[in-house]
Amino acid sequence: MPLLGSEQRPVIVKVNSEERARKVAEICGTYGLDYIIGFEAIEDITDPKKAIKQQRNLIDPYSPCPCGSCQKYKFCCAKKEIELDLK
Repeated sequence: MPLLGSEQRPVIVKVNSEERARKVAEICGTYGLDYIIGFEAIEDITDPKKAIKQQRNLIDPYSPCPCGSCQKYKFCCAKKEIELDLK
């Protein structure tokens, strides 16, 4: 099965405004996720969170952290909760 966020299995996002759609598109672009955005009254951004978590699980926990902190991934960004800043 293809990874969530790939071209074969894009993330599906529901937002309620153009501004939030732009922000989600920016976040998906940062993580290299393919996405489909729809407009609905009730938002649903769980797919991008799942896809980002799935990507993080592919990283060797003892490799240097991709954020550039000089720490091992396990002790740096792997501990951080995935939060999409959409406020």
